Amino acid sequence: MRGFRANYDKFVALNTEIVAISTDATPVQTAWAKSMTEGDEEEGQVPFPIASDFWPHGDVTKAFDVFNEDTGKAKRSVFILDTEGKIVWSNVYTDSIPASSELLYELERL
Repeated sequence: MRGFRANYDKFVALNTEIVAISTDATPVQTAWAKSMTEGDEEEGQVPFPIASDFWPHGDVTKAFDVFNEDTGKAKRSVFILDTEGKIVWSNVYTDSIPASSELLYELERL
């Protein structure tokens, strides 16, 4: 996610908004945001919203069919939606999310 933060202006230039969603509670997300920006002038701040799908647990990730019932967590995944809210590209990852350059490439192709 550091790459998404570092390349945020490139995403904006492609008329793209990033929204990070996890099944973690808000205090966990706040700690994560702080760790992502430790030592920066704007410590604890990321330029895109971070949404919690904690309660009711997993409702959003279940709607996108990426909720793992065994672990109670969302699968690492990326969805690109058009201005109408239609999914135009998606991928589920087995490990971590891709480099921001991969998604910038996909956005440029659309």
